[in-house]
Amino acid sequence: MVARRKAALAAMAFAILVVAAINLGWWWHYRSMTRYLEEQLSHRVAGVAGIGTLFITPDTVERLLLDDLDAYARTLVFLDSLTIVNELSEAAILDINFDYLVTTREAPDDGYLPATINLEILQEAMQGRISTSTLYNVDGTFLKSGYAPLFDSTGQVAAVFAIEAGADYFDLLATLRGRLYAFAGGSAGIILILTVLFAVYHRRLAAAEEKVFRAGSQASLGRMVALVSHEIKNPLMILRAAGERLERKYRDPEASFITEEVARLDNIVSGYLTFAGGVKSANRQMLDLTVFLRTIAEEYSPHFTEKKIPFTADINDALPRLSADPVGLRQVIVNLLLNALEAVEDEEVTGKMVRLHAGEYSCQVKIRVSDSGPGIKPALRNRLFEPFFTTKTKGAGLGLYLCRRLVEEHGGTLKITDAGDGLTTFEVTLPKGED
Repeated sequence: MVARRKAALAAMAFAILVVAAINLGWWWHYRSMTRYLEEQLSHRVAGVAGIGTLFITPDTVERLLLDDLDAYARTLVFLDSLTIVNELSEAAILDINFDYLVTTREAPDDGYLPATINLEILQEAMQGRISTSTLYNVDGTFLKSGYAPLFDSTGQVAAVFAIEAGADYFDLLATLRGRLYAFAGGSAGIILILTVLFAVYHRRLAAAEEKVFRAGSQASLGRMVALVSHEIKNPLMILRAAGERLERKYRDPEASFITEEVARLDNIVSGYLTFAGGVKSANRQMLDLTVFLRTIAEEYSPHFTEKKIPFTADINDALPRLSADPVGLRQVIVNLLLNALEAVEDEEVTGKMVRLHAGEYSCQVKIRVSDSGPGIKPALRNRLFEPFFTTKTKGAGLGLYLCRRLVEEHGGTLKITDAGDGLTTFEVTLPKGED
């Protein structure tokens, strides 16, 4: 089972790594493509800006600064031609304050819009270097600008030649990026769902395997126990009869001791035989639970009185009738009471008390046996119901296992509860019967 769990975890980890690798591969491809296209666009923009400065002479720059209409008209024709040939969004000449001298824009009154976005790049152009901006988005359109210095007749930078180029393919890349986000989110969701399904499936499979393994182990162990117990049973009966004869004849305390120990061994062997044969509640009948529980409390109250341990029985007067095996249910309640008695017998226990409580809750009846003993460690609580597990120095470790089996045969549950009152409480929950 452990090997299968490791193999399943390895397969799940491999699947996660494959999906992660595919996602990372697509993202790396997207980033590489974006960088490559942006670099190519930068080279193109820088090249066009450089070519433009070859046709804009220092004399033309000086005339534009003096608002020469003829120079303006000739320059605008050139910029329009450059824009059409190179599929630019805009071509313009800016003064040192980054205001338009000439532009192909239809409404230049707003001023040069990318000036605030590309201020540092414009300043590089004013220092005499051709420069390009990073990719930016305006109203959903991806753009890149290029700037080249324009000199006057003295060799000083007097203006800047600015072009702006659109990149429609970056819209496709944006769509691709959105799809990659969707793919990554979808694959992560699928992995999460598969992980949850795997965890649920594995838990159920492990529970089923454990159940089958335990059933097989208990069946084999049961056959062995039945054989050994049967062979021991007959000698025990002989020893018990001999002890009883000695006790009647000599009134010897040691003979009484023999009888008591043989009886204890007989109970242990009987428990083994019951375990081997399985627990069945064959003799079902309708029980008046109030009378049934009060009878048990009255019968065993002297055991607590003899050992000076306070015992209270809080049993509802109008408990519903139950369809139950009286012998089996009696065995459960008596076993829980005797266990509680043993738990508080220790001299180190203070505030000794045992309580039997029974009440009706919705469609169920709950019977609780509580004691003020040393308690049970949380790590041991589930193991208490395993066969042959015990925290006592005496006993076979079958009592609580058989009690749970008997309760489950009645369609109920037996568990340890924590009511926050410092007591150890065993709770039997049974479905209500029909009158």
